[in-house]
Amino acid sequence: MANMLPNTSRLDADELLHLAMEAAKKERHDDAIGFLKRAIEISPTHAKSHYFLAAEHAQIGMYDRALEEMEKSVELDPSLHTAHFQIGLLHLTSGRIEAAIQAWQSLDVLGDGHPLYLFKTGMEYMVKDEFVLCREYLTKGIAINHVNADLNADMQRVMDELPAQSQSPQILENSGGSGHVFLSAYNKTPRAEE
Repeated sequence: MANMLPNTSRLDADELLHLAMEAAKKERHDDAIGFLKRAIEISPTHAKSHYFLAAEHAQIGMYDRALEEMEKSVELDPSLHTAHFQIGLLHLTSGRIEAAIQAWQSLDVLGDGHPLYLFKTGMEYMVKDEFVLCREYLTKGIAINHVNADLNADMQRVMDELPAQSQSPQILENSGGSGHVFLSAYNKTPRAEE
């Protein structure tokens, strides 16, 4: 049963965001969404609230809303690199490969010393059926990603599902029917340097 949200009229967007993050950790997605919608209501340009609302929508299987909120978050704050990466994943797992690649172009500025650049490059190799290079880039990304363990787990899951060489990948088909094997709700707000 959902908890009744406390009176939030005196809380600012950052406080509401943190309450949402705590609710999400306890898998109280209804409360988290309520806190995030309230944060956006009082501060429509609060990019991190849009990002986290997108993660919550993805967590409950509302992928169209997740994509819409992720896109809103990067519109408000283009430095939310994790959101750019997630937009690409949402497109990819929906079969929109070109849209995924386009979403990931903004990560090129990070360079090959950044895990998100390495992850997106690995995923681009995956869609080209270049599995050796895919593994190489994903492995490098995991090795240097010390910020987001959930994302490392997602990328490891991708590698675990890769075929040996020439078979078509089963990754998109083996996602429990949702088509979104990659998305995890992250219990941290994205930072510009991520």
